[in-house]
This record gives sequence, C-alpha cells and structure tokens, in this order.
Amino acid sequence: MGERLQGKVCIITGAAQGIGAAYARACAREGASVAIVDLKRIDQATDVEADIKSLGARSVAIKADVTDAAQMVDMAQRVIDEFGRIDCLVNNAGLMFDQLTATWDDFLAVNFMGAINASNAVVPFLWEQRSGSIVNISSTAAFPLPLYSMFTLPHDSPPPPIAPEGYGMTKWMLIFQTRQMARSLGNRGIRVNAVCPGVTMSPATKAVVPPDIVDALVNAAALHSSLEPEDMTGVIVFLASDDSSKMTGQVLINDAGTCFSG
Repeated sequence: MGERLQGKVCIITGAAQGIGAAYARACAREGASVAIVDLKRIDQATDVEADIKSLGARSVAIKADVTDAAQMVDMAQRVIDEFGRIDCLVNNAGLMFDQLTATWDDFLAVNFMGAINASNAVVPFLWEQRSGSIVNISSTAAFPLPLYSMFTLPHDSPPPPIAPEGYGMTKWMLIFQTRQMARSLGNRGIRVNAVCPGVTMSPATKAVVPPDIVDALVNAAALHSSLEPEDMTGVIVFLASDDSSKMTGQVLINDAGTCFSG
C-alpha cells in the first residue's frame, strides 16, 4: 500500500469493470477510500469493492445513473455519509465508440451531461472544504487524427447519413468544459483536469476491435506499445494527489504517443 492518497476519498463513475475498475483499485492501493459508482454492472462493482477491501482500504459500491441529476445528488450524499468527505471525482462513465445503436442524445446524456451531473453533485462539498480534484475522462477520439481513418467505411460503401459523431464530439466537449470548470472553481481550491486515453485494451474494447486494428494502433504509436487499463492509472493517482496541487485546466494525453505521431 502506498500513501499518496492516504486519507482521501475518491469517487469513480463507471468503475465496475475495465479502466474504471483499474482506476478504483489504483486509488485504493495508494490509501484512498473509494466509491465505485455504476448502473448496469452492480454485481461487478461489488466485486471491485471486495477487491479494494482485501487491500485494507475502505470502499462502497453504489448503483446510480449519471444521466439522472437527482441520483447523483443522492450518490454524493451517500459518500459523505459513508466516509465524511469527498476529495476526488473521476468522471469515467461513458458510452463507447463502438455502440453504433447509440444516438447523439445518448452520447450527450452519458458522456457529457453525466459528467456535469456528477460534478454538480460533488462540487458543493468541495466548495465548502475549499479543496478537491475533478478528473474528466475524455479520449484521443476528441482529436481528428489520420490514424482513425481505419475506422471509416470502405470506399465502395454507400454514403452514410451525415450526423453528429457522438463519441468524439462529446469527448471534445469535456475538454472545453474542463477548462471552463477549472476557471470557475479555482478560487475555492478545486482543480479540474482532463485525461485523454488512447484505445485501451479493456475487455470491452477487445470484444469489438479486431486484432489487425490493434496491430495498426501499436505500429502507429511512438512507443510501439498497446495500452492496458493499468497503463492509465498513474495519471489518475497523480491528479487525485497533492503531487498535482498546482495543476488545473490541463489536458493530459496518455496514448503511447499516437496523437503526435498521427
């Protein structure tokens, strides 16, 4: 067990599996008490809670919908009742790029407004204690890279309907919102930053990304490396900890060097 987050309380949304679960375990290993918030996978969230408790840290799994502002208020109050304070919120819950049946409204409700709802629920407590960290999980999909042309339709396909690209657009909106929040909350000691992971080989990603695409991503990265959920955790611990006490309004890209090489 480390001590970088000793005494702190972290909330991770969408933390029942994959990258979110990795964030939760990493924060616990550094001494944090962790609230695991998820809607559809509460059994898996309970498993993550048990894993964290086995490390000697405190944890609670909470079933809540980030698209429902009232549920987020109840979630934040439950964390206060359980742990007495809140120090860090990681807005990780989101629809993935592969969810082709999702509409623009779906992406907006979960990926963007979900982060707004959770933040609005938590900020009053951070405001009162004059400290805290909010981390918005964006994505390298927020940046239009030539690399991502591999995800487009073949040239001989019929023309697709032109519609908002929900995943990338909502992840870009989170970057804009991060900087606005950092400016408006900074005078109370509340820091707000964003993290842009590259395509990370979580179980959900492996289920939809073909091996040849994974190979192409590895070859395009400056480090010639794939990304695993555990590769994403160090930056979250850093932003939740006092090591980043003077950092706010920043966007950290963690993608093995794909963006600049794209």
